[in-house]
Amino acid sequence: MIKDYLSIVIPCKNEENYIKRTLEEISIQIGIKGTRVIIADGGSSDSTLQKIEEFIKSNNRLKIEIIDGGTVSIGRNKGAALVKTPFILFLDADITFSNLSTICMSLDSLKKNANLELIGTTPKYKGERDLAASIIFFINNITSRIMSITDPFAIGAFMIISRKKFIDLGGFDEKAHQSEDWLLSRQIKSKKFKLIPNLITQDNRRFKKFGYFKMIKMVIKNWFNRNDKNYFYEDQKYWG
Repeated sequence: MIKDYLSIVIPCKNEENYIKRTLEEISIQIGIKGTRVIIADGGSSDSTLQKIEEFIKSNNRLKIEIIDGGTVSIGRNKGAALVKTPFILFLDADITFSNLSTICMSLDSLKKNANLELIGTTPKYKGERDLAASIIFFINNITSRIMSITDPFAIGAFMIISRKKFIDLGGFDEKAHQSEDWLLSRQIKSKKFKLIPNLITQDNRRFKKFGYFKMIKMVIKNWFNRNDKNYFYEDQKYWG
């Protein structure tokens, strides 16, 4: 059963417009009662917690726990510290799934290949008509696929990792202001890493908040500084 193999960790802060929908989609994906979902709340000041409580009252398939989070890295690490299952699925609160079997299919891949330590994906753009966002998502998709051959990386929006490997790597780097998912996943050898494109979708809200030009600039800087850990310790103001 899924609940015996997989636990889900979601860092969350002010996600009132997304979190209930995401939990509903997870519930549909899982289908069986008892799967543990740990939500690490980073101090939401909107109705996020209320939305979660409303979902808990209306749906008993998932075993939902809310814990005090912090930054994204800290929240993910706190959630992971409570996990006892062999695998951890890290999700962002604003994703949707591309099909009804995304989680089960990914978990089956891990169970069938004992050498795999991590499964990542590339998100598709889904939302209002936005040419700039569509282009950025497309470029990211192509880049991720190319790099997956020799120098793969995963995004924290959807990342399934072996709990043992996660512990061995020391979890997400809590000193990193952004791209903590990049820093962690790049430590996985390419032969133990599997990229399955387009498992999730996201909208353009992060581009609107951070700025399209600033987002592109940050991605380019991340690439050129990809081997300089100290760069990621600098605050790029991505999270505000």
